[in-house]
Amino acid sequence: MSKRNMEEKRMKKFKFIHKRSLTAFVLSTAMVLGVTGCGKDGGVQGNGDKDGNTPEYVYVAEYLDVQGMDDVVNMKEADGTLHMLTVEYGESEMSYKLCTLNLEDSSTTETDLESAAGGYFTSTFFNADGSLEVIESKEDYDDDWNLLSRSLYFNKYSADGSLISSEDVMEKLQFEEDFYVSHFIRDAEGNYLIGSWDSPLMVYSQDLVKTGEIANANAQIDGLCITESGKIVASWWGNMGGVEVALVDVTGQKLGTTIETKKQSGSATVWAGSGDTILYMNGSELYSCDVVTGEIKVIMNTMDMDVNADYIQSIYPLSDGCYLMTCYDYSSDNSGMGMLIAKPVDPSTVAERIELTLATVYANQDVNDAVIEFNRNNDEYRIKVIDYATDDYDWNAAVTNLQNDIVAGNVPDMIDLSSLNMPWRNWAAKGILTDLYPLMEADGEFDKEELLQNVRTAYEEEGSLYILPSTIMIDGVMVKEKFVNGVSSLTPSVLMEMEKTLPADANLFYYNYQDEVMYNMVYENMNAYVDYEKGECYFNTDEFKAVLAYAKEQPAEFVYEEGVSLPGLLKEDKVLFYNINISQMPDYQFHKFVFGEDIAFLGYGGSDNDGIRIVTSGCALSITEQCEHKDVAWQFLKTFVSEEYQTREYLWGIPTTQTGLDNFIYEAQHMEDTHGYGWDDVNIDITSATDEEVDEFLAILEKADEVNYQDTAIMEIIEEEVAPYFEGQKSADEVADIIQSRVDIYLKENL
Repeated sequence: MSKRNMEEKRMKKFKFIHKRSLTAFVLSTAMVLGVTGCGKDGGVQGNGDKDGNTPEYVYVAEYLDVQGMDDVVNMKEADGTLHMLTVEYGESEMSYKLCTLNLEDSSTTETDLESAAGGYFTSTFFNADGSLEVIESKEDYDDDWNLLSRSLYFNKYSADGSLISSEDVMEKLQFEEDFYVSHFIRDAEGNYLIGSWDSPLMVYSQDLVKTGEIANANAQIDGLCITESGKIVASWWGNMGGVEVALVDVTGQKLGTTIETKKQSGSATVWAGSGDTILYMNGSELYSCDVVTGEIKVIMNTMDMDVNADYIQSIYPLSDGCYLMTCYDYSSDNSGMGMLIAKPVDPSTVAERIELTLATVYANQDVNDAVIEFNRNNDEYRIKVIDYATDDYDWNAAVTNLQNDIVAGNVPDMIDLSSLNMPWRNWAAKGILTDLYPLMEADGEFDKEELLQNVRTAYEEEGSLYILPSTIMIDGVMVKEKFVNGVSSLTPSVLMEMEKTLPADANLFYYNYQDEVMYNMVYENMNAYVDYEKGECYFNTDEFKAVLAYAKEQPAEFVYEEGVSLPGLLKEDKVLFYNINISQMPDYQFHKFVFGEDIAFLGYGGSDNDGIRIVTSGCALSITEQCEHKDVAWQFLKTFVSEEYQTREYLWGIPTTQTGLDNFIYEAQHMEDTHGYGWDDVNIDITSATDEEVDEFLAILEKADEVNYQDTAIMEIIEEEVAPYFEGQKSADEVADIIQSRVDIYLKENL
């Protein structure tokens, strides 16, 4: 083949097609961020206000056709051209391409990149002119996947994709053979910063001579990026749970002043913004942070343009004020990579629709997907998600804010009660939530009998159903049958009696320390101490004081022992009980194997049944009485109990409809492949479930007919008051009386 023909083969054309423009927005400034124009100051900025005035601009998503791309590794805009490094995954190898898109005339090119060693790119960096620098790893393994040898190559490519140079740099960079390059950036002076997730940043000259190291005293550096202005920024998870960033001083070989971002979810990844800014997602909101001034701004909420932030992999600001986003949808069989441009448009071009609000705390991915699907296919109504999640990741504060809004009369149309640690029983009793049974009857297409009987029993309140769960888990305790001795549920008194008969080298639970004892004997048994229907509590009792005394005898903290196998302890009768949530049939099969003999599945007592409970694993939605379009809201809720949803391959747990459960069992008994399960030193391949295993599983599921509701407010009261007792500062009588008084006041104020 001639050189010309080879070049023609490499320089293939591909198309970026604007497939559709999703311009469905409700012009509520409190919910949709407007922009004043396109600029280079960290993105287009919002100018709407809380009084509901119409914003000057809103964002819409224009999708690009990216067929043939499996992933976008890196990108850079240079002189009006977008340069992208993409990868396609084959059965045994990966192929890399350099793609360009002219932002002025939409012309495109695609060039196959020549691999220097036939390996894979561990880290890449685009220069300002669109040229590319790459660290390529080549590894050789034996038949058992033991590493035999490893080489690292430093490759340089021109902006047109030609390989300029390649050098084996493993020895030159002074790396150990198992060193993995995750950070790789070059500053304006030509210095290279190279690092791994578990190492300091190493500084090299442009000739790859090591000149020093930059360490973060607080945490390992998780990411690096370089701003448009050339400033290098390091990011990591801070000790308080949020992502922190700092400028990297290459000359002084140190980090600058730490900036606390508002990022509390996802990874610690940040992207280069315009000027001195960085970009990052926090939930569904896109933020910019000026790394010089520390100013933080919200740019947009991606849900407002019907884009699920869970799928966003990278964001790049374009010079015209738009944002290019790469996304990957893992949620279905049609999963794949996608690209879109978030573009500001005049609000007058957007059709106005009736808005229904959906309140949530840390939005569920499936809920966001369903909201987007609803909004894309409805010309008259639109659902707006209001996430009460707080910047400091305080769950209780978020629920309190939602509760305060409801008390103030700002009641949403729907509420996502996924945690069920919200005071939903109280809301139902006060007439805030709508009984869903009449909506089912009026629907005509969904019969309430389709819901599993135990699910209806668990979620009903006096014959009414206020919550519709999509999927569930079974919450209980596994124990060998020989230890049960007629016990049907684990009440505090039962646990205390069993403790007395244990051998000296055995424990009821593996995590046998003070907080865990309180969790198992009190928090899991809250029904023994609180009667929500009567509004009464029973903490100043001899039984509760006995639990306190037993808990005090245990270690204050769990002492981890190296090399100890929990499965081994269960099998050898050194630990009797194992708390478990079962979400799939293989969960049950595997843990039954771990115990090694016949098992019983028990629940925590304090109620009229065996105490085996339901934990909501997917979403749990309700409709409020204030909703003026309950029939529309029901159509949205019905999505989660539809045959399509309940029988799909990827679910967050056990289906809640009979159709879904039948399919769930069928799939469990007709597995095409084995599934490897491992826990410490136990590894097995799970195969199709037997009839016996199915019968055992269904018997447990049928008994799970109450919701595992843990009142976090009461738990916090107990945790706060028992601390002085454990430290010897107060007696059990004093602590029990204080808890009794405080919980009694709480119940009177909230029920």
